Amino acid sequence: MKGDFSRDTFDPHKHFRRVLQQQGRVQLDADANEQTAILLHYLQTLATDLIGPYAGPKGSAGFEVGEIKDGDFSIGKGRYYVDGILCENDADTTYQEQKDYPHPLDLKKDASYLVYLDVWEHHVTALEHDYIREKALGGPDTASRTKVVYQVKVETVTGTDTTSTCKTIRNDWLDKWVSLWQPANRGLLKIRVNPQEKMLDPCLVAPDAKYRGPENQLYRIEIHAGGKISESANRVSEPAFKWSRDNGTVVSKVLSFSGKELTVGKILGFEPGSWVELSNEEQELRGEPGCLAKLLRIDGNRFIIEPEINQLKPEEIKNNEIWPTKVRRWDQRHDSDLTGGVIPIKEGKGEADWIKIEHGIEVLFVPAAGEISHQYRSGDYWLIPARVATGYIEWPSEKSEEGVSTDGENASAREPFGIQHHYAPLAVLTNGKPENCRCQFQPIDSDCKNSRT
Repeated sequence: MKGDFSRDTFDPHKHFRRVLQQQGRVQLDADANEQTAILLHYLQTLATDLIGPYAGPKGSAGFEVGEIKDGDFSIGKGRYYVDGILCENDADTTYQEQKDYPHPLDLKKDASYLVYLDVWEHHVTALEHDYIREKALGGPDTASRTKVVYQVKVETVTGTDTTSTCKTIRNDWLDKWVSLWQPANRGLLKIRVNPQEKMLDPCLVAPDAKYRGPENQLYRIEIHAGGKISESANRVSEPAFKWSRDNGTVVSKVLSFSGKELTVGKILGFEPGSWVELSNEEQELRGEPGCLAKLLRIDGNRFIIEPEINQLKPEEIKNNEIWPTKVRRWDQRHDSDLTGGVIPIKEGKGEADWIKIEHGIEVLFVPAAGEISHQYRSGDYWLIPARVATGYIEWPSEKSEEGVSTDGENASAREPFGIQHHYAPLAVLTNGKPENCRCQFQPIDSDCKNSRT
């Protein structure tokens, strides 16, 4: 989530029950956010333990899939739980008309499909939904929101899978199907704070291995282009990353555009020479990265970029989409190994494999063990709180869970913090006809479900 947060402190393995405020203390966003995360973790775990990985209430279960007609099928209203997350479909809709899934895959009547639900938590700010902003404040935003995004998707079933039924789908659900969409091995990252270049002059003392930035920051390392790394060339589909010292929160609304010019809502935080990402809401909902351009000049509230906008526009953008609608700043402009504005991912274990970020912070993408390959996925990210007062970064080591200034030798290799998707099978479509794969649960006391007392 690209919000203006100090840090994200929730860790389910600590088993904290609640956050307790103390009198006369400074109030921090992280404390309130952790309290919400603790409660959500409890509720989702409880719902999963009671309901199972996916099911809907009997009589009100949603997402019933209809027959394919004219390249579309119906999706019934109602409620459904996926890994304890409540998905509410407020009204009957269709596959092609889903409000949070723009331009889904076209359907063929004679093909076989697995229909499934893809669910995740989507961050929403006043930039996307202006009603969040309190107009009485005269402009500044306050808190942001998250929403549950659910998308009914299809996976083409071919070969021996054409005989799949709901029973076989459920039996192979995690090992065969979910691993297609959310691989278990999405990358491992180590972080360290390293001293500057070693001093050869015996009269000079090398600086300490501390964070040397002038301000507290929440660094964000985000995968831009996904893919795997080959053993031979170390690059197959060019997986690459970008980084921000402000958790990617320097963003502005695009009011109009033409050629190399963008007219934007605000210029605060942007500066010439940086790389900016052009995108829209539909791209984010499809899980696609935006396009990077070089910010050459700022003239009033106009950005001059290179290359031209029409040269950047992706083929996936449909004619009825406005693109771009937002511009976001990234901070990797001083990195020497930039390719189109992003840094190619290289994995390794040696000293030469560490990648410099800034102010002493370095990152290392760690190879997977054995014959397993990492599948880097666009949008996955890691967060690094850096603190001036201590010179530390908050990153666990193999010896301690507390954040320390470390040389990297004992730094823990961590999986991406998100985005975490959750999946549930809905139906198998064979020659356009659906077989219902949904599960339903009965209320604990069904005799009282209609009682008003």
